[in-house]
Amino acid sequence: MNYKSIEKKDHLSQYEVSLDKAAIENIISDKILQKQETFVVSGFRKGKVPTSIIKSKIGPQIENEVINEEISKNISEITDKEKIVSLIQPQLDFKDNFNFNVSFYHKPKIDIEGLKATEIKAYKVDIKKSDIDDFRDKIRKEYYTLEEEKKVTKESVVDFEITNFSEELKAIFSQKQVRIDLTTDTKEVIFDQIKNILIGNEIKKKLETSINNLKIEIEIVNSYKKIYPGTDEDLLKVLKINDIEELNTQINKKLSDDTEFMKKDFYIEEILKTFLDKENIHIHEEVINIELKRNYSIDTKDIKDEHKERNESLKKMLLDNIKKDVIYSELVSFFKVSVDQKELQEYLKTYYGEKIDQKTAEMGYATLLRNKIAEESMKTFKVKETKLSLTNFMKLRTLERGHDHDHKHDHEDNHDHEDDNARGNDKK
Repeated sequence: MNYKSIEKKDHLSQYEVSLDKAAIENIISDKILQKQETFVVSGFRKGKVPTSIIKSKIGPQIENEVINEEISKNISEITDKEKIVSLIQPQLDFKDNFNFNVSFYHKPKIDIEGLKATEIKAYKVDIKKSDIDDFRDKIRKEYYTLEEEKKVTKESVVDFEITNFSEELKAIFSQKQVRIDLTTDTKEVIFDQIKNILIGNEIKKKLETSINNLKIEIEIVNSYKKIYPGTDEDLLKVLKINDIEELNTQINKKLSDDTEFMKKDFYIEEILKTFLDKENIHIHEEVINIELKRNYSIDTKDIKDEHKERNESLKKMLLDNIKKDVIYSELVSFFKVSVDQKELQEYLKTYYGEKIDQKTAEMGYATLLRNKIAEESMKTFKVKETKLSLTNFMKLRTLERGHDHDHKHDHEDNHDHEDDNARGNDKK
């Protein structure tokens, strides 16, 4: 690789990069040759397919993979050699497959050491017997058994079969046998339509209706009434727990764990908001415009007048989030916190079980990292503790989530990506 600096500013470093074309072509050829042993094409024995045919079949795919690997490797080399700490993903501008310009936008520095005297708001939450009793009542309303009934009511759980199931109907219902809970709170039109034709009919009854101009034939297979545990003894039977003391202990642990997690989460947010107010973190407008286009497909050059106010709101939200990311990364660096693989695996197994996908693993990693930052921060910064009841603390959390939802809604308004039918079908 050859590269040279073509522009340097306070917020930006730009380089012209030329990849080694001959070396890359050799890597591509080697990879194609490696495929020859196992490649199968009609008319040739396994391992005897000419490399020219393999190249015609999968050459472009291998070329893309190799070039992308080389680009990533070379960008890493530049950041290491030039000691660049990038604020966002580098911006690439290609001349051809082997020549491009790369722009790095520098991450601003924050003096965390100088902020040690900063007072950060935190919450102390006392869990009382009444909180445990209230939670037990909530459990009683969520756990139930099903008792068969002969006629469907507005509070039934109904199993029905679509007797004329087809590919067209599969777009509405994923399978032939369907179970729906008629107490579900939704404004989905299809759900309401099915609900209305089911109520008042007996099991084994055959019904017909039309959905999205498609005829649907239904046979009610079963209808069930929910039986909720009326007493603590009934609840213990449903939950298969020995006695009320054991149940209360489990409830207390859950409330304590959840509250502790939320307290740390809240504390991190308070740090970010407090430092955001105290520190003058300059983010160049060019960075905001790049991120708007990259993340939200919004080009500031093409914004219509009627959308300007809404997009200014989105830009402000994005700017605040980038600044918070800067503060957060500085906290990680300052406290030198990390999560090792064994620690992550134990956490995931405890809270998520055996089957873990990539997204869950990333969420688990982020949670553990935030917890560690919160714990170290509480030892480092001044803590202003406020006592709250569990009820008031949960109300506070609800308000915070509502605020986050408002920002999310602003983003959704800009993109119109909602698919109501798809979401409604998932509910059923």
